[in-house]
Amino acid sequence: MSHRTRERPAECLAAVVRELIETEEEFGRDMRQVVARYMRPLDKASTPKPVFDNRELLFSNFRQIAEFHNTVLLEGIKYYAGEPRALGRALLRMEREFDKHVAYCRDEPLAQHLLATNPVVHKYFQVSPISTIAS
Repeated sequence: MSHRTRERPAECLAAVVRELIETEEEFGRDMRQVVARYMRPLDKASTPKPVFDNRELLFSNFRQIAEFHNTVLLEGIKYYAGEPRALGRALLRMEREFDKHVAYCRDEPLAQHLLATNPVVHKYFQVSPISTIAS
């Protein structure tokens, strides 16, 4: 086996880890946008009562998931980027953290139902989030 052949798997693995980091950074940015554009404005006094009263139902544990992705997961991936086996073990140790996604997925149909059946909630989220933030 030539030196060049042995490098390929390592190069491939490094490329996969780089892609994982880039994807997780982008996902984290998107999640921060959801928090800023949709969740923070819900705390305003001008938020309609049905929306305000159902904030937890509408977004469940989204903030916790966003925080996990933007801190623990992303930093863990970056820290172990040069050690793929250690990265794999670190991800396995985070198994319980990933359970947050299960809770979110469990609650999501209830949020969708509220959006579909409550006209005030539906209308609130039909308005441009940018105008909601600015007010």
